[in-house]
Amino acid sequence: MNYEATLKNVEFAVRVRLHLMTGVTVVFLSIYGKVVCPFIDTLTFGRILYVLGIIYFFQILARELLYLFFPTPALAVSTSRHGFHISVLTWLLAGVAASLLHSYLYTDFHWASHLKLLSGYWGLGAGILSQLEYVALEKHFRELKTGTQPIVNEKITNRLMESFAVFTVVPALMMVLVSFRFVFEGFTNRAAAVEVLFLGGCFVVAGLFVSWQYGQALREDCDHLTEAVNEVSEGHFEINIDTSRSDDLGKVAKGINVMAHGLLLREKIRDAFGRFVNPEVADSFIKNFSENDSTIKMGGKRQEVAILMADIRGFTPISESMGPEEITILINGYFSEMVAGVQMYGGMVDKFIGDAIMVVFGLSEKHPNYAKDAVLAAIEMRRRLEIFNKAQAESGNQTIENGIGIHVGEVVAGYIGSKERLEFTVIGHAVNLAARIESQTKAPNPPILFSDTVAELIAKDIDVRQVAEVNLKGVSEQTILYTVM
Repeated sequence: MNYEATLKNVEFAVRVRLHLMTGVTVVFLSIYGKVVCPFIDTLTFGRILYVLGIIYFFQILARELLYLFFPTPALAVSTSRHGFHISVLTWLLAGVAASLLHSYLYTDFHWASHLKLLSGYWGLGAGILSQLEYVALEKHFRELKTGTQPIVNEKITNRLMESFAVFTVVPALMMVLVSFRFVFEGFTNRAAAVEVLFLGGCFVVAGLFVSWQYGQALREDCDHLTEAVNEVSEGHFEINIDTSRSDDLGKVAKGINVMAHGLLLREKIRDAFGRFVNPEVADSFIKNFSENDSTIKMGGKRQEVAILMADIRGFTPISESMGPEEITILINGYFSEMVAGVQMYGGMVDKFIGDAIMVVFGLSEKHPNYAKDAVLAAIEMRRRLEIFNKAQAESGNQTIENGIGIHVGEVVAGYIGSKERLEFTVIGHAVNLAARIESQTKAPNPPILFSDTVAELIAKDIDVRQVAEVNLKGVSEQTILYTVM
């Protein structure tokens, strides 16, 4: 069940806690009025509770009505913050109502007494208790893991500066009001009240300036952390955040650096792994390895694919005339060109067998025309080999020729080997048949040959011609071989 995170749907138990939190003001102001205030202490404790109780229920009713008619924020703020704004408003309404009711009932009290009651509601309630109500709502909505809330971008620095301002301004304002009340009541002179006003104003300005400076520094650090997280989410792992802070934000920065380094290392491993096997196979292996508790399912699944086998003609006499280093340079240059041609058409290099290459087309759903892709890849390989040989000849180096055989058939694709040493490959008669066809790519036959199965699949897109009917080892009937026009 999806719980919509609106104030209208705040659970009853949470509402009760919020209302009980509001009741703290009734107790506090009753004790303060009876014990401290020289005017209100003339009233009975029951009388004080009666008046404040009326305001208490008025405030509960105001909150419930606002929750009912304004359950979601009109601006880009979270539901919790919207509830905080409503809380501040209800405290202000309760303060005004209390001051008006107090002045109506007790006309002989000094006006400072009524103002003090308003400042008590506004300072204690809107300044302090509303912050606690904010935290309670946030905790409530966080516990609703399936809840939906509007996507907003609230700054933690703004909230901290708001709290700093409240806890600086409210005490100073209360002290100033108390000092001037003492002047009006004859307990002290005006000079003392002015001194309190001056000091309070200085402390307020200094406190706000310090909180603003701290907020700016905190905002910059939070922005750096946010930018780093965004970089990581976009796949950029080469980050290094400043970790000079000695508090929790410093620990978070260090954690992000460690995480990014680990992800960068993982990507390097994935990239290196993808050079040994097809990148899609590497991604699939890593995903299965991480999701299945480090266990890999042996075996595979049946699938129809195109198998391409390419082999260098006369490689044995070539290797006998060259040193190991020269052979390595030659074969690596050749393989680089062949692999590039294969990858253009979505082929997966299954393995290098000495000077031969085995390629599979059709393992990925992204390439449904695997027979056509295999033939086009063979044509591209021959084109690249021609360019490679031209560059070799111009440099006075060895040139080479190859033959390419292609067949389409059903294979089993998956992991074979042991738990200690695995290999992803395809196994089946189609693989052997492709190798047999490749062995026929010798003069007078052309360098690209494929079976009649391949020819039927590509005939609508590529011009083909029949070359020969041959007896292949392991095949009871004659095989008709084709090539491209």
